[in-house]
Amino acid sequence: MAMYTLMSAGGSPGVTTTALAVTYSWEGRALLAECDPAGGNVLQGLLGGSMEGHESGLLELALAAAHDLDPAVLWRYVIALDRDAREWLLLPGLRDPRHLVQLDGAWDTISGALKAAQDKADVVIDVGQIGRVDTPMSLISASDLAVMLLHPTLRHVAQARPRLDALGRYVGAAVPVELCVVGNGPYSLKEISSALYDLPVLAWIPDDKKSAEVLSDGKQARKSFHRSALMRGASALGAAMRRRLSAETAVAG
Repeated sequence: MAMYTLMSAGGSPGVTTTALAVTYSWEGRALLAECDPAGGNVLQGLLGGSMEGHESGLLELALAAAHDLDPAVLWRYVIALDRDAREWLLLPGLRDPRHLVQLDGAWDTISGALKAAQDKADVVIDVGQIGRVDTPMSLISASDLAVMLLHPTLRHVAQARPRLDALGRYVGAAVPVELCVVGNGPYSLKEISSALYDLPVLAWIPDDKKSAEVLSDGKQARKSFHRSALMRGASALGAAMRRRLSAETAVAG
């Protein structure tokens, strides 16, 4: 099993919504960890506040892990996204971004707990927008694959270039960094790749506002939700992520 990080350079390409869609379409057990320093959205969005007051989440994990070195401590602070099978799990993010200061110095501990979780599940990490001073770089550098989401527009490409450049200097060749294009724009996938250091585009996820609102705002899902354009695109992204690491493992072997 592996650890994957999803991120953006800004412009709201929907990192959390995409991470949720990828998790819900994952083949096998998957844990979504909301590690965006700006705060988590899933409890109030998809889950509609139904888990409000539940003592689970990133902050609780960080505080507990500081005193409990057992890697299994993580599982006390996750909740099920599918309430029956517990195949798809969530580590909720910060409920109040003012609590971010309490994570100072804790990202390495969180990273260690998430790496240990790979024994039982693939881990999908949502770090939101990168390039700020609070970006949890240690999580990205501990990942097996990092994926930047962006729209195929000049603005998004311009935002992505310096952030990818800085990320490349930080992680070097240790962490593959690739792209996922979301929505429509004036540029092709090939043009996007060419403009961004020839990084491969793993997948394209189409605009699908109604399906996105199910995940971002807890709107009622249609019966066809799991066959929607969003979920098909997310499934393709997840499959491409797994293939990317499988190919790398085969080459290394």
